[in-house]
Amino acid sequence: MALPSSGEIKASQINTEAGRSSDAEAPLSGSSSTPQAGSLVKLYENAGVDQSAPHSYSEFYGVAFSRTLTDVYYGEGFGPSNLYYDSSIGDAENLAVGDIIYSDPELQTHLGTDYNTMYQTGSSATTTHCTDTEYMMIANVSSSGALTSIACGQP
Repeated sequence: MALPSSGEIKASQINTEAGRSSDAEAPLSGSSSTPQAGSLVKLYENAGVDQSAPHSYSEFYGVAFSRTLTDVYYGEGFGPSNLYYDSSIGDAENLAVGDIIYSDPELQTHLGTDYNTMYQTGSSATTTHCTDTEYMMIANVSSSGALTSIACGQP
């Protein structure tokens, strides 16, 4: 999902889109012109929010917060690459059939038919689907970017 593209945007909505508690403490950008760690602007750095001052809530119009799926091999000659998914899913181990996979952190371009099968080596990182290093994620993606199957197996 994405934040509203017009009208009022509240800090609670921005927190929720990022997968955080709606009442999480977070200043807009902090006390300097450079967004500080823990601020909403810094949190959305990879989601396309401008990191240059001055900052306002309108910078979040239409923004979708994404999570990263790291070191994925997919398609002919692609990989390892980072792919992205909606932050509301949580850690990569929660990915399931029907979830959409994107090639950009703004969640604008989903994977298409050229990227039918994806592979990723497991690790304990929150950016990998299989949490055991002995396993590998094997997933299939539809032409609309939706996962049609996802499993962990030994290579």
